[in-house]
Amino acid sequence: MKPFRKFFYLSLFIFSFISCQENNKQGQIVFMQDIQEWILQEYSLKSKHIRNEIELLTQEETKMYADAFTKKYYREKGRFVWITRHGVNDKADTLISYLRKTEEEGFKPSVFLIPVIEKDLQTLRDKKNKQEENINKLMGRLEFNLTKAFLRYAAGQRYGYTLPAYLLNNIESEKSLPEASQRHHFSIQTEAATDSFYQHAIHEAQKGNAGLFLSKIQPRISLYKTLKQEYVSAKKGGDTERARLARINMERARWRYPRPQGKYIWVNLAGFQLTAVNEKTDSVLTMRICGGAIAHKSPMLISKINKIELNPYWVIPPSIIRHEIAPSHTGDSAYFTRHRYAIIDKKTHQAVNPTALSSSQLNSGQYVVRQENGWGNSLGRIIFRFPNDYSVYLHDTNMPSAFKLATRAVSHGCIRLEKPLELAFFVMENTDSIQQDKIRMQIGKAPLTKWGKNYKAQNPQIGRPKNKVYPIESNFSVFLDYYTLYPNHKGELEEHPDNYHYDTIIEKALDSF
Repeated sequence: MKPFRKFFYLSLFIFSFISCQENNKQGQIVFMQDIQEWILQEYSLKSKHIRNEIELLTQEETKMYADAFTKKYYREKGRFVWITRHGVNDKADTLISYLRKTEEEGFKPSVFLIPVIEKDLQTLRDKKNKQEENINKLMGRLEFNLTKAFLRYAAGQRYGYTLPAYLLNNIESEKSLPEASQRHHFSIQTEAATDSFYQHAIHEAQKGNAGLFLSKIQPRISLYKTLKQEYVSAKKGGDTERARLARINMERARWRYPRPQGKYIWVNLAGFQLTAVNEKTDSVLTMRICGGAIAHKSPMLISKINKIELNPYWVIPPSIIRHEIAPSHTGDSAYFTRHRYAIIDKKTHQAVNPTALSSSQLNSGQYVVRQENGWGNSLGRIIFRFPNDYSVYLHDTNMPSAFKLATRAVSHGCIRLEKPLELAFFVMENTDSIQQDKIRMQIGKAPLTKWGKNYKAQNPQIGRPKNKVYPIESNFSVFLDYYTLYPNHKGELEEHPDNYHYDTIIEKALDSF
């Protein structure tokens, strides 16, 4: 009879509980696990009251998508994650051990609600307040805040606490700049936390795997670990500016997108530096670069070199025609002659006299303005082309003196190279000395081999600028990125000026949590 009696009393309890719910017209869903969890001796806990407290907390401000998901989870009556009939389970201890170390990640404890959570935990452990209403509120706060902190930390460490495309492509101060300057600055596809990630995180915590899960989602790239060590060291040594730089660049290192490996060209737009690497042959080439001016910032992007072009023509972008050439130089044939610009009719492919066109005609899109190749061309004698939406490339320059400048933000967005020929040989790979001499002579440089010198003597016309394209199939990736604290080729961290003011934007976002 005992099993029957047990079943009878449990059924009677459930019936009474549901009847009470209906009489109070709460309309809340009651789960079996809720009933089982809150038949207590320690406290007079009631799932309904705990959920009422959580419902009030869902009205709080949302600062991250993690907060929005937390609200959604509990509004849909998701199962409790951290609290049991005995209080708070050991999964919470694992989480709190991670959260207590977040100052090493560059955040105040309050970002992860540590002071509030620890105060409530202490109250619970002291058992100073056992009144039904207060203890239910306390447990509701703990459940909600622990989940909120857990998801904030998990998503932030796995994907970054900020969205780079949102931050850097919506810069308020640039709305007054010309249309050409308002293009997106961050054009790299990054991973981001989704509902499935948050659901998985909660599921792992419920299974008791919170520690293992949090260990797996930590940033893995060595750059992050290097910057974190620098941050901790600088904080300890009282170097606030170095710590600030390390903290901001730690956030960049958290963003999830492909990182350089194998054969690649890495351009640091902040440092005006290029590093070409072939890990297979253990070779490295470094050089200075000139990047986009403040009003024409070079974009951050990832692509692949698909061809090298010798003696390129420069087809002037419509934005430069619209904002620089048409307003001031329409009809000025001397200007066009001086810069070796030709106006080409797109339909007839014939050159047009500059004096025959008005400003509106030049802006109509019917004409192309092209700079002749060879000497004086703004692209120099070599250009490295790769697919992108901005018409930016790596190329030679007719103004090598710019590489002596400390701040080399001078272009319309393209990357000017200090050593374009060396980079061409690096990317083309396996070119022998004779092939290299052929390329030298094609761009007007003296040959180095005996064969080349003889060939040059017999073919003096070889130095005339002739457009030639070399397809590249060697899978050299191009990364245009922006770090103000980054290791040089010796592994030493170097500081770089924040010419584009991106650090200020990222820091403000991190401080807003």
